[in-house]
Amino acid sequence: MAKSIEPKLASGFRDYLPQDATAREWMIETIKAVFKRFGFAPLDTPGVEREEILTGGDANFKKQIFKLSLAGQDEKTALRFDLTVPLARVVAGYSSEISKPFKRYQVGSVWRGERAQAGRYREFLQFDADIVGASSIAADAEFISLVYEALSALGLKKFIIRVNNRKILNALPESANFPKAKTGDVLRIMDKLDKSGWKSVEAELVSGPKLKKESVARIKEFLNIKGTNGEILGSLIEIFGKAGASRDGVDELARLRANIEALGVPDGNWKIDLSVARGLGYYTGMVFETVVNEYPDLGSVASGGRYDDLVSRFGTASIPATGGSIGVDRLFVALEKLKLFPNFSANASVLLLNFDDESEMICESLATDLRQGGISTEFYLGQEKTLRGQLAYAAKGNYPFVIILGSDERKKETVQVKNMRERTQEEIEKDDILEYLKNILNC
Repeated sequence: MAKSIEPKLASGFRDYLPQDATAREWMIETIKAVFKRFGFAPLDTPGVEREEILTGGDANFKKQIFKLSLAGQDEKTALRFDLTVPLARVVAGYSSEISKPFKRYQVGSVWRGERAQAGRYREFLQFDADIVGASSIAADAEFISLVYEALSALGLKKFIIRVNNRKILNALPESANFPKAKTGDVLRIMDKLDKSGWKSVEAELVSGPKLKKESVARIKEFLNIKGTNGEILGSLIEIFGKAGASRDGVDELARLRANIEALGVPDGNWKIDLSVARGLGYYTGMVFETVVNEYPDLGSVASGGRYDDLVSRFGTASIPATGGSIGVDRLFVALEKLKLFPNFSANASVLLLNFDDESEMICESLATDLRQGGISTEFYLGQEKTLRGQLAYAAKGNYPFVIILGSDERKKETVQVKNMRERTQEEIEKDDILEYLKNILNC
């Protein structure tokens, strides 16, 4: 006899049973409706990419990707770790077929070999929106507005979209006096500030890129610039008063602030935060992260930024681009904890009972009529034969309405309609049931 296999998930992955899958589907449709309102079009790409596409040919690539080994094939492939790099490949590969600016959204699974935590999985669903071919700061502001509208549509109120500019961060080697070659490592460590705290970041800056104490002190001073968005901009202008890339970054933040106000995003839902660095090296301008106030330990639930040079890695001209991702699985945890999900019913609005063999085919015919009339209808196919047992199934499944058609109803050509939530029951002419349900279900 073969050994019994334990039905256990791999570490860092999760199942979504029907109730959770329904909730996640509601999230996706809610976000998608917002993206469509902003004029974004759908795009889909494979989950598998050539490894060099994902890493950019960088031997020191930091992301822990899932590499694939295909028998008899030498091509190195891996599972995508985000949806942005595949987008850049598409834009480069189909440049003559894509009109710009190109506004696309995409929802799909991505995979990262990171340590599993609450709300953080090795396979997770991202919902991306990107604007390719727009250099205007208005495009960055639109993405921030998009995130605000999408999270608000999901019922969230207390969240902060934290904004910074990589042009300012890229000036840190000069202002904090450390080698420019260490910038990438320094920014990756700084990006952990919100999760790990300053002491941990300070220790890693010394032990990792081995910065001098004076350099670490200057970085701390930079990160301690706080206040309102206007006050932070004033401090940055004092520090980066002269012309240059860093001052360009400050001016872009000032322009972004004006655009965001015009788009109606409340000050309470966004702020300039100089600790936001974003770990990915392809960002060139604005960078964004979003935290749910009640659950900051979940990390960012929506993030992104400007990546004007990403497409050029494929040998094409540099194309301006900005956008980001909404992390559906992390958001799921937040919405669940905050009890923001609607009270989902079963997949069908109506459960048609089946306990009378003589009525079975009449019930099947009725189910077909209701479905063709636009009423989602389930015909009971289980083992339970009693009325009580099937009603218990209906209650557990949270079906709004139950239809009973037994021998008595068959003789009178009627049906009994039971409202499971109001606990009422009404006898309706069988020929009138479709219109009755349409009226009561508003469909």
